[in-house]
Amino acid sequence: MKRRTCPFSVGDTVCFTPSERTLGQYQDPGRFGVEPGDEVVIREIRDDTYLYFDDGAGGWPWTEFSLVRGRDE
Repeated sequence: MKRRTCPFSVGDTVCFTPSERTLGQYQDPGRFGVEPGDEVVIREIRDDTYLYFDDGAGGWPWTEFSLVRGRDE
């Protein structure tokens, strides 16, 4: 199976929209610095998978987010 690449770029604003499966695995997703429904600006993308935001928050895979607006909008 081919791995999909991250469609987001540093500077994009995304909304944390975790799947039900993900929410079931983490009792406190906010400990990673972002709560479901939060809109945040991407500051770093690691391994073309994990998104990071201000103050080092993040570490979630890009598949748990939806685009709000691109960096050039």
